[in-house]
Amino acid sequence: MHVDVLVVGGGPAGLIAARDVARHGHEVLVIEEHPEIGEPVQCSGLFSIRGLKRLEVNLPKRAIAGVIRGGRFFSPGGEKFEAYSKLDRAYVVERRLFDKELAKEAAMAGARITLKTKAIGLRIADKAKVVLESGGKREVVEAEVVIAADGVRSRVASLLGLKTPRKIVAAAQVEVESARVEDDVAELYFGREWAPNFYAWLLPKGEVYEVGVGVRQGKYPPRVYLERFMREHPIAKQKITGRSQVEYNMGGFPVASPQDTFAERVLLVGDAGGFVKASTGGGVITGGISARLAAKAACLAIEEKNFSSQFFRENYEKAWKAELGRELEVHELIRKIFDSLSDEELDALFKIAIEEDIASLMVQYPDTDRPYDFFMQLLEKERFVRAIERFISLEL
Repeated sequence: MHVDVLVVGGGPAGLIAARDVARHGHEVLVIEEHPEIGEPVQCSGLFSIRGLKRLEVNLPKRAIAGVIRGGRFFSPGGEKFEAYSKLDRAYVVERRLFDKELAKEAAMAGARITLKTKAIGLRIADKAKVVLESGGKREVVEAEVVIAADGVRSRVASLLGLKTPRKIVAAAQVEVESARVEDDVAELYFGREWAPNFYAWLLPKGEVYEVGVGVRQGKYPPRVYLERFMREHPIAKQKITGRSQVEYNMGGFPVASPQDTFAERVLLVGDAGGFVKASTGGGVITGGISARLAAKAACLAIEEKNFSSQFFRENYEKAWKAELGRELEVHELIRKIFDSLSDEELDALFKIAIEEDIASLMVQYPDTDRPYDFFMQLLEKERFVRAIERFISLEL
């Protein structure tokens, strides 16, 4: 079998790339190892409204479980910091429906999607020759370009020896039937006892509430931290009134900037390429942007019959660095700051943020995917800068 573009991975980034390539009239095959698009759910569904518009996703109303207008943040010692704008900032999305909508858009554009199929081998020659396995049978597919959207531990990247982010957060989340939190406010909880090197969250999601914990370099699996957070956190345990766990999901994602994102005839997108906001772990919007840029580069490569690494360096890497590079660097700097602070230092930083009214500054910037301008304004706050100055890169 021969196709113009083979997309490995049927998550959001892969489906967006497939949709865009198919709209240009090229033959696209998407392979997904799981038996159903959107299953299993591996991450939360909180997406900025501006980001979704950038992806040009026609999201049906039934996929939107809620609208978030503000955030409430709790330090390890219980300091509370709130930022509320009264403007619609993000949608809480049902991930299964979201992914299926993307699959429908890709299919309607002309892409073919095959389930229960995975890539187990890859050789680059006059074409990209990919060994697929499905139902115990193997088949070689030739493609002009392979777009790897196969997640945080990308097999395609591994087969090619490409460097990908190694700083990984493992997360677990459950849905409960009731909680004491406003329908338009997301809550984040910090503290190494509850969520080492990341955070826990409480998110209203329509008729249910999502409770999650992310962990990096923890002593225990994320499920243990999640159960302890729900049962023992002095603030959260009072808010989480539901006693039934309606749904449980787990997954992982990188929290470091992209490294290798291309090779001859191959482009990495989404989590596979490290296109994730290291500060929050969100990757659907940034990953989707990388997918759109990769689709554009793949189409241009087909038209010009040039699939070299140098071509993709010029037409993919430069493009994503111009669009996302500075923002991803700021997200990573924020992550490094939070990772390096002790709980006591983080408590002190929260107090400064409250006293300096950082909340008023936050609500001026509705696009949470792009923190650069906000961070530059933050650096004008002298007390805040003194608290984090040892982390600030001169390149900013």
